[in-house]
Amino acid sequence: MGDAQISSLGKRHIFGHHHVSLSNTNTMTIEVAGEELVLHPYRALYWPREKALLVADLHLGKIDHFRQAGVYVPQHAAMDNYERLSTLLLEFEVERIILLGDLFHSSLNKDWQHFSEFRNTFSSVRVDLVLGNHDILDPALYLKNDMQIFREALLLEPFSFTHYQEATPGAYNLSGHVHPGVRLRGAPGHSLRLPCFYFAEGNGRLPAFGTFTGTSLVHPKVGDQVIVISDHELVNVTAA
Repeated sequence: MGDAQISSLGKRHIFGHHHVSLSNTNTMTIEVAGEELVLHPYRALYWPREKALLVADLHLGKIDHFRQAGVYVPQHAAMDNYERLSTLLLEFEVERIILLGDLFHSSLNKDWQHFSEFRNTFSSVRVDLVLGNHDILDPALYLKNDMQIFREALLLEPFSFTHYQEATPGAYNLSGHVHPGVRLRGAPGHSLRLPCFYFAEGNGRLPAFGTFTGTSLVHPKVGDQVIVISDHELVNVTAA
């Protein structure tokens, strides 16, 4: 599977065709397709020019589905998504949230009420949802919460925003769906599997925002950029 080794990272680091700098201990600013993007260890991306917060794969309601099936998951874990999302909206100057699919995990449950309360709290922020394969709720629920729905790619130059990775002529594609991660190897027999931001030529993938989500190992090529999220810190790693 796609493994990676930790790279040394100073204040500035050049990795392939992406320029990287650290703005503070908690975020990392990179340049992609000529645009400045700010990565946050809460598994979100902020686009300053559009004042837009990008998140993928929240899978809200998943924890309640597991609890209903008899699988023990602490109830407070479900609120972590809202706490992190609220923190991001207060930390950045956000006018727009772009959700790259899989907002809600499956059929309706009580977590939708929590989302509706969150939406009401931040009602001045525009919310765009690019539908993913898990987004099976009645569209009327989205509209009731004043959300814009996109069944195809959302295009905002120079990017195309989708759930699945797809090529868009003349645009750099940003997507979710795969829950990207890498395995970092240390001493023999010791390794860590961690979520990551993954930027390749022509496309990038955001980590799953949801608390109760796994990862799928990516296979970096030379020139690709992988930024790992570890204990609320961001670490730039190189392809093996």
